[in-house]
Amino acid sequence: MRFADRSDKHPLYTTALSLFILIAVGYILILGQRLLIPFVVALFLWYLVNVLAGLVERLRIGRVHVPRWVGYISAFAVLAFAINIVIGIITSSVGELISAAPSYQQSFQRLAWNLQERYEFIDIPEISQFIAEIHVARYIRTLAAAFSGFVGNLGLITIFLLFLFLEQRYFAAKINALMPDPESRDRLYGLLADIDNDIRTYIGIKTAASLLTASASYLVMSYVDLDFAGFWALLIFVLNFIPNIGSIVATAFPSLLALVQFDTLGSFLVVALGITIIQFTIGQIIEPLFAGKSLNVTPLAIIFSLVIWGMMWGIAGAFLCVPILAISMIVLYHFESTRWLAILLSQNGRIARRTRFVSQQRQGEAGNL
Repeated sequence: MRFADRSDKHPLYTTALSLFILIAVGYILILGQRLLIPFVVALFLWYLVNVLAGLVERLRIGRVHVPRWVGYISAFAVLAFAINIVIGIITSSVGELISAAPSYQQSFQRLAWNLQERYEFIDIPEISQFIAEIHVARYIRTLAAAFSGFVGNLGLITIFLLFLFLEQRYFAAKINALMPDPESRDRLYGLLADIDNDIRTYIGIKTAASLLTASASYLVMSYVDLDFAGFWALLIFVLNFIPNIGSIVATAFPSLLALVQFDTLGSFLVVALGITIIQFTIGQIIEPLFAGKSLNVTPLAIIFSLVIWGMMWGIAGAFLCVPILAISMIVLYHFESTRWLAILLSQNGRIARRTRFVSQQRQGEAGNL
């Protein structure tokens, strides 16, 4: 008791303890990244399967609803088909892309040299140094290694995903055992259902928007016969989960490749303008139409998240940082004690949510949480 009283009288002690816990958690995240990264990916896929299964269950054949097991089988079939396509793109493109990277680097250096001679800034040290530090081949190899790592972790991701679905059916029983009071349990079910609904909505809409963006961009890149169009479409799909910054990077890579692959600017303009228009149309018009208000994550929070998770988990952390940030904001907003933090992370203080009180009818659905 004296130990607890001391912490109450000294806020500095509480602050120091919180800082220590934060550092310890960061150290654990870095130390256990080989297990934690596949687990986070599996958690994301688990939510995605539940979203797809829920969509299938809403379908009707006459007056008969589609059974739940049919929804899950359909969702697993779609996921397996998508993973098979991703593995096919990675295995067929990565090796050739790495082999072609030195030739792309030479083409870029030749293009940069021609531009320097034409516009007479060859003697400006800052510009020459900036161009010299752009290593296209190294960036391509880094991206290829990141996607190859996904294939290497696929077995561990599958194991985590399997155990998540095995545990899913027992979630409701565990909550009932932890919360014997019916009123408290009902409130907890309502809170968890709201969080679950918001996360599923975010993942479902963001995944659909990313898939539409990648598919449309693939058509544009295939139209000009850009090398490795499937690989760049996969990159666009992943980067589309990062607002603003991801769209810029996803447009820059294929545009830069088009610039060094073709001798004329026509194909480069088709790729750059085409992908930019697609990103703007889907990201600023179509996606908000279905999502309503966005999470309004402040760009400053996105940048800090990119830096922190990138330092801890590398390229995988950069890809996963914004989904983790968005889901964390959803969870933080549903608790009074942490709502202020979610508001600070938002851009204008308003976070999209579908809060509603969920009665005991929701308890039967808790197994899907």
